[in-house]
This record gives sequence, structure tokens and C-alpha cells, in this order.
Amino acid sequence: MKHLLFLSIITLISPNLFAQENPKWDDVKSKDWPGLCKRIIIPSSGDGKEQPAWFFKSTGNNARPLIISLHTWSGGYNQKDTLSWQCINKNYNYIHPHFQGPNNTFDACGSHLAISDIDDAIAYAIKNGNVDTNDIHIIGTSGGGYATLLAYMHTKYKIKSFSAWVPISNIIDWYYESEGRKNKYSRDIALSTTGSNFDKEHYYMDINEAKKRSPVFMTTPVKNRENSKLNIFAGIHDGYSGSVPITQSIDFYNKLVNDFDNNEKEAIVPASDIIKLVTYRGFPAEDKDIIEKRLIHYRKNYQGKIQITIFEGTHEMLTDVALNPVQGKNILVIGDSNGELENGWVNQLQKLRFEDRIFNTSISGNTIGFNNLAYSSLNTLLNIDRYMNEAGNNLKKPDAIIIMLGTNDCKAVFNDSLKLVPKNMQTLISKIKKHPDYKKYHPQIYLVSPPPYGPDTILKAKYHGGEKRIEYLNPKFKKIAQKEDCIFVDTYSYLKENFENLSSDGVHLTTEGQKLIAKIINKIINENSTTINLVSTYKY
Repeated sequence: MKHLLFLSIITLISPNLFAQENPKWDDVKSKDWPGLCKRIIIPSSGDGKEQPAWFFKSTGNNARPLIISLHTWSGGYNQKDTLSWQCINKNYNYIHPHFQGPNNTFDACGSHLAISDIDDAIAYAIKNGNVDTNDIHIIGTSGGGYATLLAYMHTKYKIKSFSAWVPISNIIDWYYESEGRKNKYSRDIALSTTGSNFDKEHYYMDINEAKKRSPVFMTTPVKNRENSKLNIFAGIHDGYSGSVPITQSIDFYNKLVNDFDNNEKEAIVPASDIIKLVTYRGFPAEDKDIIEKRLIHYRKNYQGKIQITIFEGTHEMLTDVALNPVQGKNILVIGDSNGELENGWVNQLQKLRFEDRIFNTSISGNTIGFNNLAYSSLNTLLNIDRYMNEAGNNLKKPDAIIIMLGTNDCKAVFNDSLKLVPKNMQTLISKIKKHPDYKKYHPQIYLVSPPPYGPDTILKAKYHGGEKRIEYLNPKFKKIAQKEDCIFVDTYSYLKENFENLSSDGVHLTTEGQKLIAKIINKIINENSTTINLVSTYKY
């Protein structure tokens, strides 16, 4: 229904506006390449034919990220790629494969040969580059975005992130959408799906073959993508001033969310929102975020695994942010119930920091160093080595550790042991620093103050007097952070000003309160992302 609505809208616009052979993101004329890139040949494992590519091997002894940059619909390996210069400047391994070339032959356009050629390119880069195999990223725009979605559905390799800019996901729909725009892509689809050599006026699509080559109809490898991230970007004006309607992106995003969890409702883009997006060419919302100085009109996220971003733009990649996923951090979080809750600050932080991988060990009732409710499992000092080991197995290389504990240490039952709490925090940080992963990677530690308590009148008896104890801890934790070269994040002072509106029970924060904590932490991480061993205090 939404596609019929979209097609009815665009028919009101002159077809000549859409007649374009090779728009900006399908320009095959420019073939300028950095001198440090090497032209290589990769035998196709599918048919044995030689597949050329451009390749750059990172320098130095340390393993570096690998970027697989995929050419556009009408391009090939020799098509100019802005990311090649960026990857060389950042010293990332880089490969730009041919994978059967332009999508106008039966062997190209999502065929099994094209898909296997992408894996062949990854294998070549790993064998001949200096690749960190935990840090592999696939990026593509337009037809390259289409190829990125194909790789998401098929690659056998462990990929950290996939970035699909203005992609095609449904070849059948795009055939008719291209026909309506009077551009060459419908004929390309006819050539690719039939293998016939049509003239420019008389051609047809093989619908069954087009379906087989459409990511939206493929089986999602859910288990193999649990630790991968897919970021889909679409310019709000694409389909009007560009060749690919944003519904191509939205439909694929919704398909994946449904495949991961068919009961998920909040993360889905509803039909009512799709109608607004394609008719308004915007979306009514306040406080819109920015990406490369462009408004983000709409964004949805599923559990830090899949995200769609509709930005102010057309059929394009925003090249200055295209490599942001490579800079994503691996973060270990140690917290209590406010971090464990589904609407808690950790999940709110993940929404703000999609590129990051967050390993959350927060557990309700957790303390710094007491056996709360007589459970040793709620004593972080007794479990920190396990947390670090599990984070190492999950994240491989931790970049940051965020600690927000202390709420449960300030329960009435621990009143006589209050002076032990700062000492326990000091011991906890010392134990973290003795762990092999800390010694190897030196992750930045962020010590976040616990939030305030509400007044005793709304607290359960077991929390009475907690606010004075929390107030006592705040400056103590700040001094520990300064001593240990940690970054102290003072959420307490900010939340205290309006805490009565941020918690209904005086302990657990509302969704708004959780979002505030996430925003504070997100900002301080951004401010210190390039700083090593900086001691700072941040008050939002």
C-alpha cells in the first residue's frame, strides 16, 4: 500500500526530472586513484575468472581495521572512491573489488558470483594485509549500498559494521520505480535478470530472478549478525531528486527488525510515519539531531544492532561521517538496576552511540563491595574479574569502562559501613587495573556518581537516610577519580535539582531521567574521545 501511495505521488512530477544516466553517486567516468593503492587480481572462487581490485595495506606492526568499499550500480573496481584517500590517511587496510562489475549482466547484480567475489576480496585483504579481523567494515553507496545489504545477508565473515547509504533492497520494486523515472536502471535490471541483450526500447524483467537478487526477500542470518551492526542511511529527497525512494531503505530495516523479533513494535517504522516521510519530505519533530551539518529527520534503532537514519539530503553518502563506525568504542558497563532496566541509561546510551558495542553487566541490587541481601553475586569486588573476562571475550579489545555504582551501598542496612564504600571503590579500580586486559589495552575508566535518593517520605524503609549517604559519597568518588586518572562524571549534582520529577519511588529513574544520564555520559565521552589519561569533572 505504501508503495502505491508513493508511486501515485511521484507521477505528479515530470518524468524528465528523473531522466539521469550516471548521477553523482553512479559516476563511472572518474578513475583517479591514490598512488599508494595497488591494483591487484583476485581469482573468483565462483567461476575462476580474474576479478581486479584496488588494495591498500596498512603500515606498521599493529593490526589495523579493514574497509571493504563497494562500487555503485554502474561502476566497477576502477570507479573513483573518496574513501580510498580517507583510509590511507587513517592507515586503514582498504580494498575496492570489482565483483562482476556494473549491474547490467547476468553474472552481476546480486548474483551468487558477485556475492562470492566480495568474500574473495575480504579473504585476499586478510591474507595480504595487516588486518585486525575483529575490526572489518563494509561500506557502499547506492548500488554499493545494495551490495552491502547483500553482504549482510550472505557473507561468511565476521563483520563489525555494515554501512549502506541510499541502498536498493527490492529489485522488483526498483524496476518499476526506475521505469516511472525514465532512467536506465530498469533496462539494467532486465539485462541482469534475463541475460538477454535488449535494445533500449523493448525489454522486460524476470520477476523470479529479480526476487532472488533482492535482499528484502532473503533469509536473515540472525545468529551470525548478533554482534554486527548495520547502519542504513537515506536522504529524505531521494526518489524525488535521486533514483532510489527511501522506502527501499525503510522496508529492509523493518524486515530485519521483524526477523530478529517478530513481536517488536517500538523499533518498527509504522506505515503512518512512512506516509509522512514520503509526502512531507521531512518529519514533524522537535530537537532534531545533526549529521555532518544536516538535519536528521527520522531515526529508528533496534537494540544497537540495526539503525535507519533519514537525513536532509538526496541520493548521496556523507563522506565525512562514512567511516565513523570504524571509530566505535568497545565499552564495559558496571552498574545496578538503573543500568539493567530496559529503559535504563545503558540502553539509552546505546541509542545515542550506535557505533559503539556496549557489554552491560548491570544487575539489580548490585553494590561495590557488599553482599547485598546476602548474595555474593551482588558484590562487584567479588565478580570484577569475571566481568572483565566476559567483556574481553565479547568485546575483544575494551576501549572504555563505565562504572555507576553506590546506590545500593547506601541502603540503611549498610549505614554503619558507609566509610568503607569509598575504600571499596578505590579497591575496585585497583583490581580493574591489575587485570591483563587493562594492562594490555588501557581502557579509559569513567566513574559516574550514583543518582540522588528521594526524600524518606516516598522511599521504602530500607532506603531511609540514603540521600545523606549519597551526598557524602559524591566528593569522595571525585577524589578517587582524580587520584586514579579516571574521568569523573557528576550526574548527582545535575539530577538533584529536579529529582522529584525524575523518579517516582526515589530510587529508580523515569525514562526521562535515564535519558539525561545517557546524554551526560555521551557528551563527556565525546569530549574526551581523543584524550588519554585526562582527569576531568563534568557537570551537565
